[in-house]
Amino acid sequence: MSWINVCNEANLPLGTGIAAWVAGNPVAIFNLGRDGLYAIDNIDPATGVGLLARGLICEMEGELCVASPLYKQHYRLTTGVCIEDNTLIASPFDIKTEQGQVLVLAKA
Repeated sequence: MSWINVCNEANLPLGTGIAAWVAGNPVAIFNLGRDGLYAIDNIDPATGVGLLARGLICEMEGELCVASPLYKQHYRLTTGVCIEDNTLIASPFDIKTEQGQVLVLAKA
């Protein structure tokens, strides 16, 4: 596994998500300012559609989540586990910034 440079940190919109390809994987990246950066699989496990990056950020049960635009399931940004159905998981990716660049750890 290796760290993949996705973009310049200054180009990430605040409070919303972007979609990126990381070593062949669709990834939703969320910039939540002081709350940090998060990355999960962009494919909604409930529908198989790549759209989680377009979801709304919210807090549920004390955790930051993204609400899927289609059927409104809520996926925890830390674990990717769906609040409404814990069998649905949008796999999380490790993410960090280094020298102003956003890096995501590619999965094998």
